[in-house]
Amino acid sequence: MTTETAAPPARDDERLMPLVAVLVWIVILIPTAVGVYQQHYPLGWTVLGYLSLVAFLAGFFYVFTQARSARRRDEPLPCRIRRFGFLALCLLGALVVAFAGESGVVVWFALSQVSLMVMPRRKAWSSIGSICVAVLFVPWSLGLDWQVSVWFVVAILGSSWATDAIFRLRETNLRLTRAQEQIASMAVEQERLRFARDLHDVIGHSLTAATVKAQLARRMVGADDDRARTELREVEELLREALKDVRSTVAGYRDVTLTSELVRAATVLEAAGITAELPGAVDHVPAARRELFGWVLREAVTNVVRHSRAAHARVTVTAERIEVWNDGADGTRPGPASSGLVGLRERVEAAGGTLQAGPDGTGGWTTTAMMVS
Repeated sequence: MTTETAAPPARDDERLMPLVAVLVWIVILIPTAVGVYQQHYPLGWTVLGYLSLVAFLAGFFYVFTQARSARRRDEPLPCRIRRFGFLALCLLGALVVAFAGESGVVVWFALSQVSLMVMPRRKAWSSIGSICVAVLFVPWSLGLDWQVSVWFVVAILGSSWATDAIFRLRETNLRLTRAQEQIASMAVEQERLRFARDLHDVIGHSLTAATVKAQLARRMVGADDDRARTELREVEELLREALKDVRSTVAGYRDVTLTSELVRAATVLEAAGITAELPGAVDHVPAARRELFGWVLREAVTNVVRHSRAAHARVTVTAERIEVWNDGADGTRPGPASSGLVGLRERVEAAGGTLQAGPDGTGGWTTTAMMVS
């Protein structure tokens, strides 16, 4: 299953960035425009020189905008832009150099920046190397000062290195931002699952116990009204405890202990008419495991009452394990993928243990949580 991540909406300053870049290059290329005028071409050639300069700026703006858009979407740049767009800029740059002379060599700075945006890093540096060779030999072939060309090469290499470093830093920041967003999303999902699991455990146990007692009170009405009133008072108390547990769960505080769950298990199993064998003391269980064992006992007893026709149940607790067995018939059991057992298994495995729940082969059912020492 794949998840598509939409590109974040561009801020106003991000939308203006290509325009700002072009305005900067217009300022940088003013000497180039002056250089075209100083060549004293006939009017037609002068106009053609300025048209080539304007076309270069327009192409630079288009390629720059497309490259930024692809980077924001984390998508590869279309081949027509990556290859033909850069080639067109190179040809237009050559025209600018031909019309402006030495002052036109500055367009190769723009080409070096564009190559870093539209190409993979290794190919971009190969292109920058080719640009440097052109900067060295084209002015020399025109009879211009070669020392100026050397300084241009040094400047192109320096600016390209700085631009490359900025691009890599930006990509690293984008990856970190995406990772942080994924971590935050996973944290929210984990908290949602934890809350759903805890709410299921709390509500499932309390409402099961209240249902059993309400059924018992209904049977006692007319036959033993005093017993019925007693059971109804206990139902009321259970519902109040359930409300308190829900509030505690919502607030993030859980007060589940093995001792308290043993008391609740005795009450619920008795009300359901199930004979229970429960340990008298659990002091030998490490304190760090008592809450977890309490959750296991709560879910297991809830399933005994809700899903089985058991007449007998037994709880065995050691320092490393808790086992809840009952003699209920097969076919009325929660499946291994039931929400309660799934949540309980996640809880036990998160604590470094294992959970097994299934028939024991004799018509009974055993739920066992084993901790690794």
